[in-house]
Amino acid sequence: MSIGQLRICAAPEPISRHGFITKSIDLIVARSRGCSAPNIHIELMAAHTSGTIQEDAAIRGGDKLILRGLKFHGFHGVKPEERTLGQKFVIDVDAWMDLREAGKSDRLSDTISYTEIYRIVKEVVEGPPHNLLESVAQLIASTSLKNYPQISAVSVKVGKPHVAVHGPLDYLGVEIFRYRSVDAPN
Repeated sequence: MSIGQLRICAAPEPISRHGFITKSIDLIVARSRGCSAPNIHIELMAAHTSGTIQEDAAIRGGDKLILRGLKFHGFHGVKPEERTLGQKFVIDVDAWMDLREAGKSDRLSDTISYTEIYRIVKEVVEGPPHNLLESVAQLIASTSLKNYPQISAVSVKVGKPHVAVHGPLDYLGVEIFRYRSVDAPN
């Protein structure tokens, strides 16, 4: 969904696509064919297909359960050694839901136990192998939304700290964000 556009006819050299401005806004810069000098098209686009930026802000600014740095051994990946030897995966999950009643009552029955989300992550990561981290993250997100109707949105980050890359790094991975209104399984 395009929410704005700015056109500038100035730069003397070709311009290429750039990355994210923020988590929810994407910046696209491209050369136009119809101008002697390149046009720079800057389009602000909603990062999610679920609805409005206000909906995104309301969910992300709301209450959430937070699970950080969950570590499991799994056999995900496309390389043979990833499937036979396995490797460590590091997972972060944010589950957005209204926590007011639990805050007032101090009863576990008015919320979701962290251990339930932990169990989902453990079962997925230690379960049957997937080729892609995107698939691992998607299964964690969709299972969380399916099992717990209180969750309005979920963010899942899956990292691989031990990858065949020459250079220092903490991990490589993916992060997905799913809304109940769009992404919950039926």
